[in-house]
Amino acid sequence: MKNRIVLIAVLLISINSNAQQLTFFSQYMIDNYNINPAAAGAYDYMPISLQVRQQWVGFEEAPSTQQISTHMNIQGHHGAGLKVYNDKLGPLSRVSVQGSYAYHIEIDRDYHLSLGMSFMMNQHRLNTSNFNLVSSTDLTLNQAGYSSTNFDADFGAYFYSDEFYVGVSAPQLFQNKYKFTDSLNSLSKQTRHYFFSGGYRIEANSDWDVEPAFLMKATMNAPVQFDVSTRVHYKDMFWGGLSWRIQESVSAMAGIIYENFVFGYSYDFTTTDIRNYSSGTHELFLGYRIPTKKLPGFARY
Repeated sequence: MKNRIVLIAVLLISINSNAQQLTFFSQYMIDNYNINPAAAGAYDYMPISLQVRQQWVGFEEAPSTQQISTHMNIQGHHGAGLKVYNDKLGPLSRVSVQGSYAYHIEIDRDYHLSLGMSFMMNQHRLNTSNFNLVSSTDLTLNQAGYSSTNFDADFGAYFYSDEFYVGVSAPQLFQNKYKFTDSLNSLSKQTRHYFFSGGYRIEANSDWDVEPAFLMKATMNAPVQFDVSTRVHYKDMFWGGLSWRIQESVSAMAGIIYENFVFGYSYDFTTTDIRNYSSGTHELFLGYRIPTKKLPGFARY
């Protein structure tokens, strides 16, 4: 009977073991710290944000993600950040607590290069309480689930000014193995990812700005994913835009900034066969920007 549980666990984990394992927010461009630890402290304010993503509405046990994060600049050259992350897909769930440090190098008055690292503790859990197993005498049935705890790290580099940014980052550096039980050791592991991102804020006139952005995501044994997006800003208060995750989805997004409060919403229209069973994906961004000392070259948006 234990082999039956092992088989189920392997099948569930193997779905993602050779694919993109990390959840990506469609509104990643609002705060690049979410995809790159080197962006910690790169803004001329301290953001505190909550993001919630409900994927594939209509599917039972569909992926859902919640994240709280904050980061700040310290004396111009240092950045520190903190992130708490919860992700759930059916019986599989993950909770992570992450701390980050970034060092910012002034190239000249308007341009900076930062290098950053994140260290985190992850707990993965396999909930077996709803599994329909044949034998009721197996001792494993007395367990509600299995958990696996590990430590990991991310690395990133980030070149930026108050108008543009380009970054590279590598999450899941250690490629830890899942260890729910002795039987599950070495059966599957977290895969290192590679992100390449960029964006540019184009001032059309005194009221309107246009911000194209992109995100490329790669990992071993999986197709490279591309996100391309454009947001239009009005008076640094309102924005609207579109994003295309190639061969996966199209997103419409809108947001508002009012007295340092930030609200963003996006809706993903799935372009794969999943659209026949799901009404799409909802994503919410709530944040507050604490004003800090203005520093030349640091991002203002």
